[in-house]
This record gives sequence, C-alpha cells and structure tokens, in this order.
Amino acid sequence: MSDAPFEPSRTVQVEENLFSQVYQRQSASNKTQLKMSVGDPTFDGNLVTSPEAVKAHVEIIKTPTNHGYQRFHGHPAACAAVPKYWARRFAPDNAENLKSDNVILTCGGSEAILTAFTALADEGDNILLPSPGFAHYQFVCDVNNITFRFYHTSSETGWEVDLDEVRSLVDNKTKAILVNNPNNPCGSNWSLQHVEAIVKLCEELKLVIIADEIYSGMVSEGLTFSSFANLHTEVPRLIIGGTAKMFMAPGWRLGWILLVDERDYLKDVMKGMRVVSGLSLGPNTITLQALPAILEQTSDSYCAANQREIQNNATTFADAVNQQCKGLSCASPQGALYIMVKVDLAVFTEFPSDVEFYMALEDEENVQVVPGTYLGAPGFFRVCITRPATIIHQVCERLVAFCNRHAK
Repeated sequence: MSDAPFEPSRTVQVEENLFSQVYQRQSASNKTQLKMSVGDPTFDGNLVTSPEAVKAHVEIIKTPTNHGYQRFHGHPAACAAVPKYWARRFAPDNAENLKSDNVILTCGGSEAILTAFTALADEGDNILLPSPGFAHYQFVCDVNNITFRFYHTSSETGWEVDLDEVRSLVDNKTKAILVNNPNNPCGSNWSLQHVEAIVKLCEELKLVIIADEIYSGMVSEGLTFSSFANLHTEVPRLIIGGTAKMFMAPGWRLGWILLVDERDYLKDVMKGMRVVSGLSLGPNTITLQALPAILEQTSDSYCAANQREIQNNATTFADAVNQQCKGLSCASPQGALYIMVKVDLAVFTEFPSDVEFYMALEDEENVQVVPGTYLGAPGFFRVCITRPATIIHQVCERLVAFCNRHAK
C-alpha cells in the first residue's frame, strides 16, 4: 500500500459545528463551572419527565415481545397518536386534515429535519433557513449538498420574518422555507397574525413550509402558541415535533414529521420520506410503543408546572440583565428555553466582538454561554434558562460582577 492517507468522503468534509468549540473549550477560571450553553432541560434533574411517561415505558418494557423491531417509519398506534395529540393541543381548527397516514416517526427532531430536507431537495436546490438559527439546519444542507439561503430576523422586530427579504431570495430552485417557532436561539413566539402572513406569502410563492415546532406550547404565561398546522391553506406543511423539550426527554430520541397537506401535493414526497426513514430503521421501539400513552395521559398541569419554572428563571435572568448589567440588554422572554442577550460593544470596548466577550466571561467567571456569532447573531449571546433557580441566581451575580469590571 502507498503511504498516501485514505481520504474521507466528500459528505463528511463539511465545516465543524461551532457549538463543539464552545463545549470543548477549557476555562482559565478556578470557579465552579456554570454551564448556560446546553439546551438539555434534564441537565440538573430539576425538570423531569412525567410520571405517566415513566409508567408507560415500564409497562412496555415488561413484555419481552416489545423489544424487537417495529415498522421503521412508524408503529400504527404511535402514528395515530401524533395527529390526535396535535389536534387536541395545537390544531383544533384543522383537526380533519391531521392524518395518521401522514406521520413519519424519527430518531429525534434532528432526524426529522434530515428526512424532510432529503426528501424535498436535490443537490443544487435551495432551502431558506432562519438567521439566527439552529446550526443543525445548515449542517444537514451541507451534508446533502443542498444550498441554503438565510433570511434574517431582528430583535428590533421581535425576531419576526422579513417577508420582503424572503420574497427576494426565492427562485425556481427554492424548495421550501424552514421556520422555527417558538424559537431557538431567540426565545421568541410569533403572533397568529405573523404566522398567517408567512402562510399567505408561501401561498403566493408556492413554497413548502417546514415548521420546526419542537418547542410547541412552551410559551410564557398569557401568550398563545400558534401552530402552522392549525391553519386552513393549500400550502403543504411539514410539522416537526417530538418528546425532547415539552416532555423533558431529549435522550429518548423520538421525533416526528406530521404532514399537513390539504391538496395532497406532497404525496410522493411522503413516500420518499418513508424511504429515507429506512436509513436508521426508526426510533427506539420502547418509546415508540409508549408514545400513545405518553401523549394521551401526560397531564396539562405537568406541562404548566414545567413552564412556570422556566418562566420564573427567564424573568429572574432578564431582570438582572436589564437592571444591573451595564452594556447588556434582552427582550422579555416569550418561549422555548432560551434568551438572547445583546452586547453593546461600544460599552465593552476591550472586546472586538461577542466571541471575545464570551471567552473572557468564561475565563474570568466560568460562565459558559453561546456567542451569537456562532448562531448568526453577532453582538449577542445565548443562554439556556432551564437550570435550577439557585444556579440562575449565581449566573446573574457573576454576570453583574463581570460587567462592573469591564463596562466603560
């Protein structure tokens, strides 16, 4: 054999996810690390999955025949449970168009994104992605050699979509627009009027909507989550959901695609998604079979209690930032698990960008955040607000101390 190294495939020669740099970086501080970067609500054990979900898993595990293979694109009872749940919780006005035959069950929401993109777009096609946004969207495009075009949202408009910009980005190779509401990383929740405006634009442009609604229902008290599935329209919608966030169980790796397609425009795409789901042979079969009981029996009070804790954390953090941290500001939290904090670099003159700010904060206070530049939002940083209240208070204290030292 020659001494030449074996070259990896083109598929894996993609840019490393910048998030990995955050998690791998070592702080120079001797203080206890306060990690505010990870979007895992189970990190500390203060937010736990429901007793109903635990019981459902135990009952499935007890039966030996439940440990084998299932249909790789979805167990019939589980596929039926998804539209029933979605209609009850988020789409009562369009329940008749939510069908079990239009459900694909996946290994988490991330595989749902991969499945949707792969079935919709060929090499050279393009998909519109949000910026700021979840880095996985871009990664899936890179691996599949799908072109992505960013549409931009701004804190000044509540992180709403600039519809005119979207219109300017579309050409005959544009297959879909991906929207994420409630939003990671922005912590926003769009009004029904804005959701309707996006749908109306997609009717005009003949665009498929991929709606990442993994944070469905996770909004602040007094606000309403508006699912794209709840609207009557000829626009096909691929609704992405799962158990990771609302049910506090990202490790179960169970997600889904619910196709809402009143004109059956995507019937062949649906067939294609079933083919793609054969790559992984489906999600774990224990949670798959427990899913009907989880969706039907988990109480609304359980979900509400979790949301209250998250909202209390968000309020505590936002108040500290806006009232005690010179040079920092953030909007009132609306949804999901995150807050985006704006860094006034004119006040923090020693830091050229939010990246240097995040590094200094970690090195001096051992508070780990995600710099906005890594998310498409230069001049910001993101925090996850699911940690216990005691940790949130410590983070606030260290952030105030850091700002007192560095703000001019």
